[in-house]
Amino acid sequence: MYESDFIEHFKKTPVFSLSDANQIIKNKNYSKKFLKKMIEQGKVFRIKRGFYTLYDDPFLVSTFIKMPGYISGVSALTYHRKITQIPKSVFCITLKKSSKEFFMEEIIFNQTRHFFGYNTEDYEGFKIPIADVEKAIIDSLGKVPIHVIEEAISEINKEKMISYLSKIKESKIVKRMGYLMEHYNIDIYNEVKEFINYKYIYLDPLGNRKGIKNKKWGLIINI
Repeated sequence: MYESDFIEHFKKTPVFSLSDANQIIKNKNYSKKFLKKMIEQGKVFRIKRGFYTLYDDPFLVSTFIKMPGYISGVSALTYHRKITQIPKSVFCITLKKSSKEFFMEEIIFNQTRHFFGYNTEDYEGFKIPIADVEKAIIDSLGKVPIHVIEEAISEINKEKMISYLSKIKESKIVKRMGYLMEHYNIDIYNEVKEFINYKYIYLDPLGNRKGIKNKKWGLIINI
């Protein structure tokens, strides 16, 4: 197979496997040598054992490494231009076990039971799943310090966030989001109070181990 034919075929997908290459080249031994040569020439990038790409873009390939999954957290908020701090890692949500991979930069996969709140977005000529702003903020809680995502909170869609919190029904998430939204004059207390317990927890799980108690939300304000 000519290199140009190979590239033309696999440029249509962000990630391909050794098995995919074998089906095209039709010779397992030669396909390994062919891929090794292409990697050495910088025309193919090895993601991890058995997985390759023609694109040196971890944001693009991340959700094709572990499926099903979607880009979320600060990566999604950066994509939507809601925060100015550029993340050093790509954050993804998955139904599979949490893990980390490295391709150009760290790709972090966080497992969730709340697999929703994402859309298929156009990115570099491909369709990839990316969380909307509200779910990206929820998925960020406890994963990055709150100050990193704070500038996005004022632009939350109130009704959408209420629907997400009512679906999740986890007190710790409801309390933290409710307080943060209230801080930006978005009041959702009456709509979500049924999901709140009043065992005190820290507002920011990654913050200081001391702070002022907020009785209304059952939080220790440590930011």
